[in-house]
Amino acid sequence: MDDHPILLDGIAAHFARHAPDIRLVATAEDVGSLLEAGTGDDVASVVLLDLRLRDGSDVASNVRRLRATGARVLVFTGEQRPALVRRALDEGASGLVLKQDPQGRLVEAIRTADTGEVYVSSRLAHSIVADRRGRVRLSPQQLKVLELIARGLPYADIARRMNVTEDTLHTHRKRAVEAYAKVADERVEGTGQLVYRAVTDGHIDSRPDPREGTDP
Repeated sequence: MDDHPILLDGIAAHFARHAPDIRLVATAEDVGSLLEAGTGDDVASVVLLDLRLRDGSDVASNVRRLRATGARVLVFTGEQRPALVRRALDEGASGLVLKQDPQGRLVEAIRTADTGEVYVSSRLAHSIVADRRGRVRLSPQQLKVLELIARGLPYADIARRMNVTEDTLHTHRKRAVEAYAKVADERVEGTGQLVYRAVTDGHIDSRPDPREGTDP
């Protein structure tokens, strides 16, 4: 599952030349399109999923929806932020292959995932999976506060939008700092550093959500 047609064509050509036993059943730009189209009598046993699709869909939700079809889900991405990768793995993804890895790794990963085993493609991929910052758990409220701060909104506007007090915002921020200290053993000082870590690690995205309208 990828939203880059050239890459999808390249994968299909590589399978045809080097792995004729692997049959490409279908391609789609997002999970919804794949599920709506169906595959007739052909059922994919392994689905390749990019972590960042243009529709802005949630990583964990994508993995759950695909797993519900009975398929194994293999993360195939250029994304290196540990929190995004960890969310996919926690929902049952069968491993990680980075797009910059040799093409042979992808074939090996698909065959491994099809047996029910987990596959991690390279030293870099292993370091991403093992990164403790990916295991930091932030609540939906904490994530929302950090997302809005990252967009440059002042605390008063964030409080109004979330219908809470500014003191509550500061509490969410404090607990996010504590989560980093407890799980990642990393001391985060200041709101700017906290937001930077949250964006860099993949807990939040600084780009606008395509599913969210503009403010009035």
